[in-house]
Amino acid sequence: MNIRALSIAAACVAAALLPTTASADEVWSLPSGNQLVYDRDVGATAVLTYRAEQGLSPGQIFVVGLGGQYEGRTRYQGYWVEADDAGDACAASIVDAEGRTWRRWGLTTVQFQRPTFPSRVTITRGECLSAPAGRVTAQPVVGAGVR
Repeated sequence: MNIRALSIAAACVAAALLPTTASADEVWSLPSGNQLVYDRDVGATAVLTYRAEQGLSPGQIFVVGLGGQYEGRTRYQGYWVEADDAGDACAASIVDAEGRTWRRWGLTTVQFQRPTFPSRVTITRGECLSAPAGRVTAQPVVGAGVR
């Protein structure tokens, strides 16, 4: 293999390891009026972002197994994270799929009502290590409703 081929192969490997923007423009409206956005993939983990109820930084939901999955969607497990100014911190910190440490986090489930977008999404969430409880259903946003 020549130097040029090795350089191309190295660039392809490096690109595969970087977070990517989701290829689908998927947005859901939360009951609060905020929007949930399929922001990017980190390998097999999808990162959904939303405006936290408190604090200045967006919250994120890391959905394990959803990354790159645009068909055949079902129910997924994951975790959410928010900045310290969004509320109480957990007793222990976690490190997300991108290597950042968070003190405010919890477990979550994400359930798609249909296997492809547009589909309603039901999210349950727990604080820290508490089991996810309570439901929020987000409605798909298409067309001019995307902010």
